[in-house]
Amino acid sequence: FSGVFDHNMVLQRAPAKAAVFGVAGNFTGDPTAATVTVEVTSAADSDTSKSYTATVGDDMTWKVLLDPAEAGGDYSISCACTAGCVNSSVGGKMENVTFGDVYFCSGQSNMELPLHYTVNRNKTLAAIAKGMYHNIHIRQFPHSSKADPTYTVEPGLGVLHSNASTWLRASQALELEMPFKICYDCGYANRSVLMSFSAACWYFGQALTDELSRITNGDPPPIGLISSSVGGTVIELWTQREMLAKCQQTLCVSKINISICGTLYNGMVAPFINMTAKGFVWYQGENNVGAFTGNSQDRTGYGCMLPNMISTWRAAWSVEPGTTDAMAPFGVYTLAAGTSEGHGTHMGGFRWSETANYGVVPNDAMPNCFMASGYDLGDPWDKNCYFRNCCTHGVVEPQPPCSGDTRWSWWATNYFMGPIHPRPKLPFATRLAQAAAVVVYGAEGLATGPVIAGCSMSTDGSTLAVHFNTSLLTSGQKVIVQDYDPSLEMMASAMEVCAGEADPPYAPDTKDGNWTFVNVKADTSGSAIMVDLSPLNGAKPTAVRYAWQDYPCCGALDRTYTPCPMASCPVMASPAMLPAMPFFALLQDGKCKCIPPQICDK
Repeated sequence: FSGVFDHNMVLQRAPAKAAVFGVAGNFTGDPTAATVTVEVTSAADSDTSKSYTATVGDDMTWKVLLDPAEAGGDYSISCACTAGCVNSSVGGKMENVTFGDVYFCSGQSNMELPLHYTVNRNKTLAAIAKGMYHNIHIRQFPHSSKADPTYTVEPGLGVLHSNASTWLRASQALELEMPFKICYDCGYANRSVLMSFSAACWYFGQALTDELSRITNGDPPPIGLISSSVGGTVIELWTQREMLAKCQQTLCVSKINISICGTLYNGMVAPFINMTAKGFVWYQGENNVGAFTGNSQDRTGYGCMLPNMISTWRAAWSVEPGTTDAMAPFGVYTLAAGTSEGHGTHMGGFRWSETANYGVVPNDAMPNCFMASGYDLGDPWDKNCYFRNCCTHGVVEPQPPCSGDTRWSWWATNYFMGPIHPRPKLPFATRLAQAAAVVVYGAEGLATGPVIAGCSMSTDGSTLAVHFNTSLLTSGQKVIVQDYDPSLEMMASAMEVCAGEADPPYAPDTKDGNWTFVNVKADTSGSAIMVDLSPLNGAKPTAVRYAWQDYPCCGALDRTYTPCPMASCPVMASPAMLPAMPFFALLQDGKCKCIPPQICDK
């Protein structure tokens, strides 16, 4: 078998056909005359097995599509070259294989960040030790940059422990220890293999397990999580090189850059595209924020590249009919607060581009996608204390006292490289899993927070009513305004109004001085909010935007000394408590007009 397969793995359940594949070995003559036989045997009935055969291709690879299997089970799967090979014993065997939903997680450092550097980790470890999340199996894939696509890899590639397979059940990953500490600058010494696995990927699987348990009121299906990520990378590396030409204003314009574009797709995505999957989870963008954010409508920048990458991944995975769905669900973590890599004036436009500039997903450019907003889920603390080393374990006394009386204590869980890697990953993943439950599994509920539908100015010009899309607010949900502290220079409202010229939302904000933070309050309708325009002192407003800053929720609060509470931006959907989607709209004749393809003219 190719090295993406191993003991303890999850294969995709029905209605899809799970695929297994590999390289046949040495041949007596023409490799296409060789035959590989695959045997699937259930532990529940070892006397009965299913047999499949495949001919070998010119490239010496083979592939078999298994009959659709319901979730669960315990199977052994073997392969052997049964005709045309020099050594007929060449083959392989996988034990303890089960069927469920397989998710491929990818991106850069906030996807790759290990569980070790996150709050909630201890509760997760305790839950697993008690038998929870036994349905989750993990597979960590190593860094691999290739000039050309690599569709098969050697067995054992990326094994995390010498006494283990590359796939591990949650309990196995908890029990096995790494030969070294994952963190050298902190007191927490757990060396569990699980602690080195992607936090964003794991917590999505954990939260999805909770959601599916609630939906089914029973045992959730097995969940297979594949983590294939590299920190400090741009989206151009993860996209097929020949497909990048579909977008303009990318980083693949020079001869130097074009040589590396697509190389992580070749080495870390291509090995999995012949495997059947349920869907994808993506967390990337920090290293693209400083470039042109673009717009899907004119096929520029990230606004074009993300939906383009999604469509090309789906096309590659679904070549074989009956395997991965051609519209396989695709989940996106938007960039969290504090992760702009020094390009804060780009952040609002970048988060807009993560929706392909529609302001919400799913949409025409990103169908069957689901998303979690992260602008209110940055790390509660600022970076100043971190870079003074005052919160590192071993210092006599943190100065200032960063540990504080807070559940986000630096002292208990330190950063990796500072707040560019926010530690509270579980709340973020919970939002993504909630959206997946609705979009992917058909559960009732909200897949997104409030989405702007339009606005109207009062006749005296003192207030602006912002209306939200009622079709996206399911029964019992309404738009609320959480309490916030207006004394923090009113920035805590996250609402800004422009009284002069405004840069377009897909460009860096060079006219920040024309924007004024204003207060907001709830409207009795439950689907609108009221924006106070009095700080403009009678000036005519030309545009309005919400949650457009890098870290928009706590205003001028000095987070060196006081943490910003999670999910503290004011406009939310209740009782789901999902934040409003960031928006930018021009004001013309007292009405809102969003930049296409987004529409907000109601």
